[in-house]
Amino acid sequence: MNEADSENIAATFRRRGYSVTDDIKKADAVVVNTCTVRQRAEDKAISQIGRLRLWKENKPEGKLFVVGCAAQKLGTKYLKSRFPFINEVVGARAIEHFEDALEAQYGPAEAAIEASHRNLFRSPQTAYVTIMRGCSLKCSYCIVPAVRGPASFIPATEILEDARAKLAAGAKELVLLGQTVNSWRRDGATFSELLREVLRLPGLGRLRFMSPHPLYFDEDFTALLAREKKLARHLHLPVQSGSDRILKAMRRGYSRAQYLDLLARLRAAAPDLAVSTDFIVGYPGETEADSRDTLSLVKEGRFSLAYCFKYSPRTDKPGMKASIGEAEMEARLEKLLAAVRENSRVVLNERIGKIEKVLFETETYGRASGNFAVRVKAGGIPGKISAVLVDGAEKNTLNGKLI
Repeated sequence: MNEADSENIAATFRRRGYSVTDDIKKADAVVVNTCTVRQRAEDKAISQIGRLRLWKENKPEGKLFVVGCAAQKLGTKYLKSRFPFINEVVGARAIEHFEDALEAQYGPAEAAIEASHRNLFRSPQTAYVTIMRGCSLKCSYCIVPAVRGPASFIPATEILEDARAKLAAGAKELVLLGQTVNSWRRDGATFSELLREVLRLPGLGRLRFMSPHPLYFDEDFTALLAREKKLARHLHLPVQSGSDRILKAMRRGYSRAQYLDLLARLRAAAPDLAVSTDFIVGYPGETEADSRDTLSLVKEGRFSLAYCFKYSPRTDKPGMKASIGEAEMEARLEKLLAAVRENSRVVLNERIGKIEKVLFETETYGRASGNFAVRVKAGGIPGKISAVLVDGAEKNTLNGKLI
């Protein structure tokens, strides 16, 4: 979601005639888009801002913008008092109105330049479309509702307009974004109905979304998943823990059994569905038994990939400290990562001998509908979806040949 916000901020600069540079010495303006999902992310943002002091001293006319979640949490007063060389602070709740910050520094744009869409992060064939902001859930470890606010849903007309523009600019794959993306409801329409509208857009080759929450899937979505082959055969479905006791403490709203039952229903609708997830290691009160429950869920859930994080104590929640030491935290994390790696190896090897529909980014590299990286020796056409017979797998990549 921060990447999507950064794309939109870059677009506002392009409309004023700016271009993106990787060379800080050439930059006339710098935007630091901050994250605060974990304390470490916030600390890294603060360090990055501090390092920009030298750039500002060498180019006093340069403009420094600090935006995003950490900017929202820390506030303009704190940031400008600690870093007086910052020109503008734009919190996450106002980031859609970044143009206002530009006007404050540069004045109104004389004339908007027609700027072609260009991805900063994903491939040229993939574009992000934000469909909601904020979150109304109250997971105990999460700061998102505090910095991004409660869930607010973008109207379908605006979403479709954004999607059409990005497809017209050359995107073949769209990724709908939201903190609990499948909770989208607006003007009587449901998330599944929105998906149907996007799937009808001309030029669309594949549709993804992230990150959904297990609480918001319904039978209408399951039927759509079974029927619509343009809907990617991959879901990133965060579970966070395999222990019912920890899930309850996290206020996730589901049990281990309910999560696994959802996976079974989704895979019954799409047998080739790949599922990735998130885990938090060392949540306050986590015992060795809880950790074993998480390890067993890795295998039972048959995840293709999992992002595993050590629990990060927060300055805004001083009472929530990990109950195990750093050494034990590292040991549990390593066991989990090893289990995930082994599971990924099994899942990838199961794809050998099967045909994958691959959206190519280069002549030799692309991504399958299941989000697997796929390599061929030659012949892929960037922007085209082609069938590939998988004949090998290594690490996180499938190898194959074009059919």
